[in-house]
Amino acid sequence: MMPDVSMEVELKAGVDALYVTRLQKERLTAGDDAEGVVAEYPMVDKKLLKEKEFRQTLVMHPLPRVDELAYEVDADRRSMYFKQAALGVPIRMALIALLLGTKEFAVSEENSWVQGIDYPSYRRDSGVKCSNPACVTVQETERKYIKPDFKIVNLKPLILRCVYCEHEVQPGYIASSDWHEGRLVNKKYHRADSHMAKKIKPENIIVFNSASEAEARGFKASHYA
Repeated sequence: MMPDVSMEVELKAGVDALYVTRLQKERLTAGDDAEGVVAEYPMVDKKLLKEKEFRQTLVMHPLPRVDELAYEVDADRRSMYFKQAALGVPIRMALIALLLGTKEFAVSEENSWVQGIDYPSYRRDSGVKCSNPACVTVQETERKYIKPDFKIVNLKPLILRCVYCEHEVQPGYIASSDWHEGRLVNKKYHRADSHMAKKIKPENIIVFNSASEAEARGFKASHYA
């Protein structure tokens, strides 16, 4: 669901865990070469696990599987997916209890491995949409119920992260909702990669995908556009 995301893995030191998932054909878009994608989808079997990088690797899978995980791996000491599925039941029970407020869980921030970063939100009705074609916010059946919602994760360059699919968007232009109020002469837009991105407070940022969009909303180009 996150196109244009790539990752390089250093295999020489060995892999701690290998999380296998099935190919979700229902998420392929109409233009995808389904047969080509299926042919290239990796298969985890004993032959793969014989490689030195995977000798101590724990194999995980959310289940059920299709053809991406060989049955011969079930009896391997490194297979964790049946145990994973069994433990998933009490974990889900705990999460539901937490969400319903029937149980309280005390978590110490000092001992937590979770990095507590509270990114500012961007929830304006216009200006930017998630560019991920699989995102729920762009689906015809859901658009009237769900509005785009982003987190501002970086200011230079300006990067917005969709809260629904975590796809990151880099808008082309920005403006401030504060500077131009009552002063049309200051109603200007700037390139999102200019130093103006850091001068505008996150709660005042207005985002545009194009210069024409900014001008259609009454903004004029600045020296930094």
